[in-house]
Amino acid sequence: MEQKNGSFLKFRKYIVKEIHYRTNETYKPDKEGISLDFDFNAHTYFSEDNQKMEVELETDIFKNAEEKNYPFEMSASIKGFFYMEKGDAKIRDFEANAIAILFPYMRAIISTYTANANVAPVIIPPMNINAYLKEKHREENKQV
Repeated sequence: MEQKNGSFLKFRKYIVKEIHYRTNETYKPDKEGISLDFDFNAHTYFSEDNQKMEVELETDIFKNAEEKNYPFEMSASIKGFFYMEKGDAKIRDFEANAIAILFPYMRAIISTYTANANVAPVIIPPMNINAYLKEKHREENKQV
């Protein structure tokens, strides 16, 4: 396939920055089960020449497990490294794309880790992560 002239976002790699998992030993199962409780945040850092970008995607699963009677709590953070290949576009224009690229990796990490922790695997539903973050930001600004 022939590439047309222009700029291309390239995904170099990602790393797992941190994972924290803690079992709630006081958890008491409820007959009705529990609803998945999660939150995401993203932070983006740009190089001075606007040709490189690092994106950190963070999540909290079942935050405040003991207080809310969740079986565990988990937080994870991954960092993706991106760069622009040729052209005049600025990498800032591709921030949403980079976040969307990282999201499936985070979903897989959460599912794998929880499955290996001998709890029911947590499967974060497919979703538009950028729409989620935009709505979250809008809601936070309304509360201020």
